[in-house]
Amino acid sequence: MNTALSMETQLLDGDILAVVLDGSLNTTTTDQFNQAIQNHLDQGRTKIIIDCRKVDYVSSLGIGSLVALQARLRKKGGEVKLAALFGVAAEAIRLVGLDKLLNIYGDLEFARQSFYPSVERQQRVMT
Repeated sequence: MNTALSMETQLLDGDILAVVLDGSLNTTTTDQFNQAIQNHLDQGRTKIIIDCRKVDYVSSLGIGSLVALQARLRKKGGEVKLAALFGVAAEAIRLVGLDKLLNIYGDLEFARQSFYPSVERQQRVMT
């Protein structure tokens, strides 16, 4: 199990922050994650996708951090979505029933599209 965490960020469609995590979200790395996310929240970001395709482990502290992030974003009219969450990390979230609170999508593109109502999504595809 990797105990380090690296993060890459990218802005999608001008207002969706995509954060690609690589490693583990655990007691050692959760503060680093929270600080990085807080910097983006301070810039007014309210739509965030956490891409978990390279995440190998999420501890209870990491899960708590994701839940707290969802609560803060919803108060601001935003949301966090998880993309490409598989394996042990996905099992941990499903085991405690948080897959119902945290929207989980198969990949980054599905998560991105979910921010748009279906009519707006169809217009985006046509242009």
